[in-house]
Amino acid sequence: MIDNKYIQMNLRWLFVLLLSVASGTATAQAVGTWSNTGPVQFPVNVSGQVHGMGRVSQLKFHVSNPAKMYAVSASGGLFISNDTGVSWTPTPGTEVLPTTGCSSVCIDYTNDNIMYLSTGDQNYYGDWYGIYKTINGGVTWTPSNVNIGNRMAVEIIMDPLNHNTLIAATTDGIWRSTNAGATWTQTFTGGAFKSMQRRPGSNNVLYASTGTKFYRSTNMGATWTNITAGVVVPTGNDGTRIAVTPADSNLVFLGTTDGYGQILKSTNGGTSFTNIYSSTTQCLVCYDSTITSGSQGYYNFNLTVNPANPLELLLVSHCVWRSTDGGYTWSWRTQWYDQVHTDMHEILFDPYNLGLRFNANDGGVWLSRDPQATVWETRSNGLAATEMYHAAQSPVVRQMISAGTQDNGELFFDGIWKTNRGGDWGAKCGIDYLGSSTVYYNNGQRRNLQPLGGDYSYNAPFTTTPEFSIEFLPSAPTTAFIGTDSVWRSNDINNALPTWLFLGTLNENIMGMASCRADNNILYVVTENDHLLRYDNAMSGAPTYTTLAAPAGTSVRASVATNKYNANVVYLTCGTTIYRSANKGASWTNITVTLPSLNILKVIADDYSTTERLFVCLGNYVYYKDNTTTTWTLSAGLPTVMSINDFMVYNDSTSASIVRVGTYGRGSWECNILNNLPPTGTFASDKQNICPGDTVRYHKNLYGNFTSFTWLFPGGSPATSTADSPVVIYTSNGNYNATLLVIGPGGTDTVTIPNYIHVSNGIVATISEGFEAATFPPAGWQHQSASGTQWQQNNTVGGFGTSTRSMLFDNFNNDAGGRKDRIILPKIDLTAATAAYLKFDVAYAYYPGYRDTLLVELSTDCGKTYSTVYLKDTSYLATAPNNTTSFVPAATEWRTDSISLNSYIGGGVQLCFTNKGHYGQNVYIDNVNLGVTWSPTIGVNTIGKTSKIAVYPNPAKDRIFIKAEGLSGNNVTVTCYNSVGQSMLTRREALNNGQVNTSFDIASLLRGIYEVRVQSDSGEGYVEKVVLQ
Repeated sequence: MIDNKYIQMNLRWLFVLLLSVASGTATAQAVGTWSNTGPVQFPVNVSGQVHGMGRVSQLKFHVSNPAKMYAVSASGGLFISNDTGVSWTPTPGTEVLPTTGCSSVCIDYTNDNIMYLSTGDQNYYGDWYGIYKTINGGVTWTPSNVNIGNRMAVEIIMDPLNHNTLIAATTDGIWRSTNAGATWTQTFTGGAFKSMQRRPGSNNVLYASTGTKFYRSTNMGATWTNITAGVVVPTGNDGTRIAVTPADSNLVFLGTTDGYGQILKSTNGGTSFTNIYSSTTQCLVCYDSTITSGSQGYYNFNLTVNPANPLELLLVSHCVWRSTDGGYTWSWRTQWYDQVHTDMHEILFDPYNLGLRFNANDGGVWLSRDPQATVWETRSNGLAATEMYHAAQSPVVRQMISAGTQDNGELFFDGIWKTNRGGDWGAKCGIDYLGSSTVYYNNGQRRNLQPLGGDYSYNAPFTTTPEFSIEFLPSAPTTAFIGTDSVWRSNDINNALPTWLFLGTLNENIMGMASCRADNNILYVVTENDHLLRYDNAMSGAPTYTTLAAPAGTSVRASVATNKYNANVVYLTCGTTIYRSANKGASWTNITVTLPSLNILKVIADDYSTTERLFVCLGNYVYYKDNTTTTWTLSAGLPTVMSINDFMVYNDSTSASIVRVGTYGRGSWECNILNNLPPTGTFASDKQNICPGDTVRYHKNLYGNFTSFTWLFPGGSPATSTADSPVVIYTSNGNYNATLLVIGPGGTDTVTIPNYIHVSNGIVATISEGFEAATFPPAGWQHQSASGTQWQQNNTVGGFGTSTRSMLFDNFNNDAGGRKDRIILPKIDLTAATAAYLKFDVAYAYYPGYRDTLLVELSTDCGKTYSTVYLKDTSYLATAPNNTTSFVPAATEWRTDSISLNSYIGGGVQLCFTNKGHYGQNVYIDNVNLGVTWSPTIGVNTIGKTSKIAVYPNPAKDRIFIKAEGLSGNNVTVTCYNSVGQSMLTRREALNNGQVNTSFDIASLLRGIYEVRVQSDSGEGYVEKVVLQ
């Protein structure tokens, strides 16, 4: 019998297909096609805590192709890799599924074009649309859920002797199909199943488990037996996992999520079990090894056995655990915030290379080559499955987005996606019109994204709530309106503590707010109780409002927008309808016409359209129209598998103008709103100064009407690419150009940045930093914060009382939990050094019972790994008596520490100051000096002992000036040599009374030590050393 719910689900799916082909008979000015803003490549981490990209619930390997893998993303569909996880691509068919989660996949071993995909959320354990099937490698999918209905399958197993027989363990029993998914029959009734495995080497035996019970089948799932012998799980246990190994097919392991993680073992093929691991002091499923650190039950837990070694097991939850004695004892391999993303859903050995271990988690996919499973690297490039709770677009900087995500912190986009805080970040937010791109959150805090800063208050006049709304004014960038169930205005949001004027209590939650673009005295506020409030004097000292009745219900969804050219025109969305008023809301005209009956998320008015062009986002679709048409047009190319949470615009009237969406499941997407302009492009990279052998990730920004693009990377590998965000490796020192070629119907745009990438072992220079400049961190220094708290500039006290500025880490007000918060110095090349040292002033007072540690760490591999060269904590770090109040050092409460770096000369080094805080005391650093003694330069001979020469400035950055005198003859040759004697720049100059004055543009040269030689035709000359930095 077919479930009614199944019929309803598939009717909805059919409705989605009809929407995808629906369009009006006449269209407004055409817009572009949607493309993925990202993140597509793994974000750059500027927070320090292990970050991520998108939640992956399950991994599968191809039956015969070692390079092919499958990743089931929780909210973004199915992804496939053909290079062992180095890169991933979404299957086209899952892009156009109705909004759904995905839980598991089964690939036909006789034909990998045939796959079965279960929808639903395996981690949150919920149903969606049941099972889908593809016969063309994922290009299209059709429902395969007759009888099984909408049930979510945690696993689907194919009969090894008959590929038409499938077994699905679901949220409601176990189901079996004998006709390749055409129909399903329930073979076990009831039971919320959490795991299922096939006995290795067997054609008949299956194992399955619920939260409390274990079942065994000896006829490929046709019937099931409840195994009770030894199967005793903790009371209230909600999660189990089964693990088996080809190394011993009699072994079955059953892990539990409760009882701090217990392990049951069978040595007879699952007919009886023994509890081999249970502890009341060590927790396998908690945030750390202690039982008080907490766990998340079924949500994140998995277990596996080495296919070649039955004694080696790996268990994941928040951390990675390893057993080498068959599960009797366990060693803790990773911290939840370090090495690999927490909230782990699956752990697997690569069946083709047992030295590789794959981990699927809330951050994506990770790989360990380490036999101890301690060191991990990400394998998530292309897994564009970010779950964005909320996002905000800067109205004045196109490449500036802030997005809060599930378990991957806050991301921001400035041409490259970056992570600036960890954890679960769901704050509703907005970005102002000021150049610093300040994002305001509904928790009362704000943060500058350009340049990146920490949180600070905007002095919210009320306790903020999720119903928070904020509106900024392009005509008055320092003005903002804010509200939840009351409205306030600030005219000085650029101040450290803005002041707010009360505009009235509404006693109704605000659904949307809009300041009139034609007259900023007019402010509209739509509430949940079918009201539209209009202020006509919103900028005055005592604003008042008029209450208007909304034309339809606003309790579910509502938004409001205005017209830049007519202050009387306002647009209002109420649930599934949209209205236009020509008299400030006194009366309304329904302009919904051909829009589908879906709740409208938001309406956006094109500020530069003289024909009232509007964009509306509803469901997973964006439509547009203007007053020259009677119907709405669907914009093409936007996936439907995810859900859209935010609809945003950047509009400067040029080809750069776009609308964007923030989605839960597929990150951010964008669409050009002016598609009749020539193609143009810009690009950026995640880094420009690198070491030999490092990689650079590029990101493009394409505007106008384009059809294709090509990258050119001379000196890099690959040298050319058509990827959206290519990753390029540079192996040799030098400066390298990068080019982006954009092609469209209106022409071609070639963008080349000369000497864009600088490859070297570091600058040949010393460092002397007293933190006296207004900007922090100093030029070339960078944060890497694992706790979310960063080193900061202190403006009250300096080393030994000789200044009022220093560098501070505030452990007194912040608990870093022992995580490492680094501030990293510029990379230094010590190849030509004979001696080197680091010297700095430090001040600290020990807060008894709260252990803080200061480290100096050093990297010789361009920051990939660090070793400790200095470590002091508690009383060993202290320079003052114990203190239980916030420590501010007196002039006598400082110490100068020095570290020899002589054992590291001969190559490039990168140093960092690292705080490992435990809620103790402030750590102060000042007067940082990295001193170097350089050896004579090899390869350039010194000549002309009596001549005089000046080369300045020294050190230099962009240009050097050369002045020489006392030379005979008529002409001289001026040459700049690198440290190995190669001529880099040269020119001929005429002598004037034995003197020469000239200059070189050195901006394109690799940073380091150079020699400038001035030599006359008579053979006289002089050589002077100069440092480029």
